Amino acid sequence: MVVGLFLRVYKYDQLFGYNHDNDLAGWIVKDIVVDKHLRLIGQETSTQGIFIGGLFYYLQVPFYLLFKMDPVGVTLLGALLGVIYVTGIYLMVRRVFSKSVAIISALVYCLSYVFIFNDREIVPTQPVIFWSLAFFFAQAEIINGNVKRGLLISAVLFALIWHLNFALLIPAPTLLLSLWFARKKFKVSYAFVAIVVFVILSTPLIYFEFKHSFVQSRAFIASLTTDQKDIVKGYDKVVRVYRLVSKNYYSIFLPSLDFPKHEQILLLVFGVFICLFVKLKKYRKLFAVMLFWFFLYFLFFSLYSKIVSEYYLSGAQSIPVLLFSLTIAGLIESKRWKLFALITLLLLIVVNSKRFFTVSINGSGYLERKAIVAEIKRDSEERGYNCVAISYITDPGYDLGYRYIFWMYKMHVNKPSSGSPVYTIVFPLNDTLFPANRTFGALGLIYPDYSRYTKEAVRHSCSGENSNLTDPMFGFTK
Repeated sequence: MVVGLFLRVYKYDQLFGYNHDNDLAGWIVKDIVVDKHLRLIGQETSTQGIFIGGLFYYLQVPFYLLFKMDPVGVTLLGALLGVIYVTGIYLMVRRVFSKSVAIISALVYCLSYVFIFNDREIVPTQPVIFWSLAFFFAQAEIINGNVKRGLLISAVLFALIWHLNFALLIPAPTLLLSLWFARKKFKVSYAFVAIVVFVILSTPLIYFEFKHSFVQSRAFIASLTTDQKDIVKGYDKVVRVYRLVSKNYYSIFLPSLDFPKHEQILLLVFGVFICLFVKLKKYRKLFAVMLFWFFLYFLFFSLYSKIVSEYYLSGAQSIPVLLFSLTIAGLIESKRWKLFALITLLLLIVVNSKRFFTVSINGSGYLERKAIVAEIKRDSEERGYNCVAISYITDPGYDLGYRYIFWMYKMHVNKPSSGSPVYTIVFPLNDTLFPANRTFGALGLIYPDYSRYTKEAVRHSCSGENSNLTDPMFGFTK
């Protein structure tokens, strides 16, 4: 817990990779706190018409208030959640398997470079990996005879899906398999209570759908029944999903290494799975759930017509962690393989620690964006400008992620066409084509041509609305 906390607060501001999602979160928190708008939804997802629920944004509110609305405060939320995940993983895995397996599972989550930065990212999908382990725990409870408890935990987890990622619906059928294994201890009353809990916790989603003519339900169905324009299809799509899964599993344990190849890792995972299935007979039902879980993810994204990214598959990340922990714990108990297991754990610690402590700082994150906005404010006030305009020399998408910071500095920001003095942000730096007057990490700032602006013209350009407040924001719905 202590090590996990340290790794998640170390250089909390320098490693805060502030981007458009964080900017959106700040805008939503502002909408809640400043505009007094109690929201049902967060940002719109990559699927038009589907929104993330508001829970993760409400969790951020206290940390924004604690830091006087500075977004850096949410890094503490990420650290706190990371410690909760490490603790929860230990407690759940210990109950399902053993103390040694639990310690190794918690260690992997604590130290894995991928999991550390997953917790530091502060986006609604951050809890997905822990959610998947909690859902596996719920099914273990059902299989072990605690059907009522397992169903109640599942009901809570399913109600959280809207607030995290709709892809977590994919492993839902594995619950039916667990219930079939525990069918002798199943009672209809258990299911009824779980359904009631799910409905109560899903009230915000149900209310939103009724209020807005089931816009998300219709968008969700449309996303599954219409072509989402992925250029990779058929066998090539299967190969892509295989490689993405392999890459995800590889990066958990060996980030940034070139050997072995990513594609070989998934074969190794299957080999380990078969060995454990044969040897650990008392866990075969749980292994069946794991296999079905993996199959559902792999099949769905192999057939889904949308472009698949690594984070879509993060709901299956718990599988290799559990398999690895079971394997290492078993080898440690063996005199013959104990040294090998300990060396493997040491390698895991060294490789991930080296990767973490040598990570290159982005140079265009929170500190740099805050510094460049502060400089624009300082220079504009020194020049007597009541408002400014901002232009960007960058690729599409990299011009996003500044609006909340401008609001935080109480700046009136217009479009370049407004006639306000234009400050230009350059990313990446290119001294040959676009020489910057000042640099902030990987960001460059080009000052206005001051001779072009008169006080009267600037005053006139500032007389209209603040575009930073009134222009639509990608992903944000009032």
